[in-house]
Amino acid sequence: MFSWRGNPTGPSGLGTTAISVLAVTISFLVPSTALADTAGIIAPSDPHNPQVDSGWQAGTCNAETPEPGAETCSVDTPDQFFEDAAAHPQWGFTQFIIKNTPGTLGPLPVGEAKDVLVDLPVGLSVNPGATDRCAIATFELNASLCATAAVGTAKVTGAAPILGAPVGPLETTVYNLVPKPGQPARFGLNLAGNNVYLEANLAYESDYHESFSIALPPLVSLEPLFAGLLLNNRLVFDGRSGDGTFITTPSTCLGEAFVRSGSIYSTYLLAASVSEEKQAGYVFPQSANPPFESPIPPGTEPKNCNTIPYQPKVQVQPGATATNSPAGTGVEITVPHIPGGGNQDSSVTKAATVTLPVGMGINPSAANGLQTCTDAQFGKGTRSLSSGCPPQSKIGTATIESPPLPEGNLSGNVYVGQQLSRDPTSGNEYRIFIEAGSARYGIVARLIGNVVANPLTGQLSTTISDTPQVPFSSFKLAFDPGARAVLSSPPTCGPNATAGSMVPWSTQAIAPWTGAKPAPLGSQFSLSGYPGGGACPKTMAARPFAPAFGAGPKSNKAGAFSPVSIHLARPDGQQELKGAEITLPPGMTGKLAGIQYCKAAELAAAAASAGKAEVADPSCPDKSLVGSATVAAGTGPAPLTIAGKVFLSGPYHGAPLSLAVVTPATAGPFDLGTVVVRVALFVDPETAQVRAVSDPIPDVFGGTQLSVRTVDISLDRKQFTLNPTSCDPLAIATTLRGGGADPTNPAAFSAFAASVPFQTSACEALEFKPKLTTRLFGGRKAARRSGHPKFQAVLTAREGDANIRRAAVTLPHSEFLDQGHIGTVCVKAKLAAHDCPARSIYGYARAETPLLDDELAGPVYLVPSDHGLPDLLADLRGQVDIQLRGVISSARARIKTVFQAVPDVPVSKFVLTMKGGKKGLLENSRNLCAGPAFSFVNFKAQNGKQWKKKKLPLRMSACTKKKKTQGRKQGQD
Repeated sequence: MFSWRGNPTGPSGLGTTAISVLAVTISFLVPSTALADTAGIIAPSDPHNPQVDSGWQAGTCNAETPEPGAETCSVDTPDQFFEDAAAHPQWGFTQFIIKNTPGTLGPLPVGEAKDVLVDLPVGLSVNPGATDRCAIATFELNASLCATAAVGTAKVTGAAPILGAPVGPLETTVYNLVPKPGQPARFGLNLAGNNVYLEANLAYESDYHESFSIALPPLVSLEPLFAGLLLNNRLVFDGRSGDGTFITTPSTCLGEAFVRSGSIYSTYLLAASVSEEKQAGYVFPQSANPPFESPIPPGTEPKNCNTIPYQPKVQVQPGATATNSPAGTGVEITVPHIPGGGNQDSSVTKAATVTLPVGMGINPSAANGLQTCTDAQFGKGTRSLSSGCPPQSKIGTATIESPPLPEGNLSGNVYVGQQLSRDPTSGNEYRIFIEAGSARYGIVARLIGNVVANPLTGQLSTTISDTPQVPFSSFKLAFDPGARAVLSSPPTCGPNATAGSMVPWSTQAIAPWTGAKPAPLGSQFSLSGYPGGGACPKTMAARPFAPAFGAGPKSNKAGAFSPVSIHLARPDGQQELKGAEITLPPGMTGKLAGIQYCKAAELAAAAASAGKAEVADPSCPDKSLVGSATVAAGTGPAPLTIAGKVFLSGPYHGAPLSLAVVTPATAGPFDLGTVVVRVALFVDPETAQVRAVSDPIPDVFGGTQLSVRTVDISLDRKQFTLNPTSCDPLAIATTLRGGGADPTNPAAFSAFAASVPFQTSACEALEFKPKLTTRLFGGRKAARRSGHPKFQAVLTAREGDANIRRAAVTLPHSEFLDQGHIGTVCVKAKLAAHDCPARSIYGYARAETPLLDDELAGPVYLVPSDHGLPDLLADLRGQVDIQLRGVISSARARIKTVFQAVPDVPVSKFVLTMKGGKKGLLENSRNLCAGPAFSFVNFKAQNGKQWKKKKLPLRMSACTKKKKTQGRKQGQD
């Protein structure tokens, strides 16, 4: 039942002492050690044979001298021990005996005790608020006037060394006094005309155990000759004084293995003598040596752990009436306080986890002007009544009601803790520092809450672990309201459910046969409105989604380079902005020449990078930068603005190229990483029209619920975006995606269509003067009637002219289509797969454009059509792919090819070459050298202007060579 603690040596340099301490379990407030002077002032004890007159004992008891002559509660009366955990014992006592030697008439102390410090077990609670408290002035005037504040008695025996005679025993009442400012509790007694005070303290820098220090006066101070010295003292408290809760035993039930460690349930005594404190540099109690510890025998664990009541409750006040708005949320946890008597009180809370409703996430708006508090500034583990956290790190207030506090509460602030991780599931990315104290009582509680944020939904779970073994009846956190509130209200009316659990200290972690289980938490609240007015949505899918969309170039001038901006905006309360598909007008395109791609590996490096690191050293090269991005995130009137960059990248999701919006997610003092959103740029192969399709825009990143309000993209690289040359009324169209019924599931997204009118200016002023040459190639055989010459057309255009919209070329009567040479055609599926058979190739084409570094080139196929003859299709491949389709027909016995939809993009040179010979589609109706042949050309520009040439020469190379040869012969003659 007992264990022993002793220290075989005194303070360094002072020689050997004989010090002993008797330690018992919670059934006996578990004793500890005493330090002595060079002679040793606490009587030694045999650790294997404890005796009632051992030097130091402490305990909780059911009985204490119930009648004259009966035994007091001690090691000799184990049946009197009070062993229930979390309960109110009838009595609690401490007793120490000064080391002594035989005198003439009785034992005499070997030295004069000066100071005593008693450290109570962790979790043992002395409640000064259980009884009346007497003013110190009243106590010092006449202690008998403090009768209603009596909480116990002290029995003191002294001795007069000169006479060798005992003094006492003296018995006096112990009173509960009003503590001095900065003191949690104070007790007093009058001993032989001397007022003796028990000064309470709380170890809030460590484990929050309570302690009492006593400065001992001489027992008698009449004359030095007759001065008395303290021999022994027994202090007995009525554990059920006042309302019955003056003393509460710990609710800690950690099992036998912890009891055997010898420190969990121990009461420690440190003592010093007058002569000891006269030693140079000696300061009590810092100079006292630590105790020697021995194992505690089996069977000494607390009793009735499984009957300790524990029924905590949680209540959340949203701090807002409207959905998706800044919320000054309040969270209150209550633990019922059980009245006194023989009842077990509620267990002390060891840990608590509170999970807020889904959608009640971190509000990025709070990061405006926010600072964090470092662990050093917070000062957990230091003895300071106030932390050094900067005011800009405060996000709320904390209030703790504790039954042991006779009046008032602990109050203080909630601060944002310094970020220690970029993993939202670690609990160290977001931390809250809770500080609640009382300058009046000189105590403060410092707690750290680790906030786990779901990386997909942003749902928050806050855990406070290893809370002090000090009872509380109410624990309130009130987060600051206003535009910078740290939380946002949920997106629907509700009911919005809060969940969680609390772990009592009575929960046994080693053996499951004892102790309470974690208690579940749960509550609900509902919202009544929508931001700006109106009824709140009852479901996620019922939320409105009508975002604003704006887009256009800075200048509308036709054919001019101009920066293009895109603006997306979403009001509070609407569905999350999850994506955008934007279709630019035909001809609004970009100049890719000279721009380097940001590679996939570089984008992956950006996505893995810290935000600040990405700002300092971007992963993408500057040569790939084409614009900037600005994102505003957070609920309320003052969202957080974050800047990003837009880079050109390569093929993505089947598109030939893409944009990458790289946004370092640095929100005030927080660095959540880097957001990379890819935008696939699809180019229509027939019209060259650009369609931009974004990846899903994250609505949660780094565990933060973004509540994206606006997205602004500016493509402002010099000479990057180019306006059309068409005069037609056009539009920039979009389909925006909303979070719908489930923002984590693309299948549940909603859609919203919008468009912005667009029309160029000054397009009529653009000139249109292309140049076209046509030529036939082959030997004299190819020039003869029924020959199959090779055909080539070369088109050149001037820079700054309007682009071609339609091109029609009608060949002369000398050429007709040899349908017998039409063999295999390339069907649509084969064409899309770039898998056309070689026999379907009838020529080649290439195009040069100032928009690209390299030319586009590829085969010319015959493809199926919905009219009599197959179509001609030039499959131009390169950085982008373009398919130029020509419709072949017969007009007045002449072959006519019309390119109906030429892309509105600048082409400086286009060369079309059709095969001759056995693969030649053209057949001569006469000998081409017999006379000239002319084609008819009709080109139409994008701005409506036309260029016609009725007699475009179609020259045959063989005939030209023949004329030159004849000319040379005539010259020789």
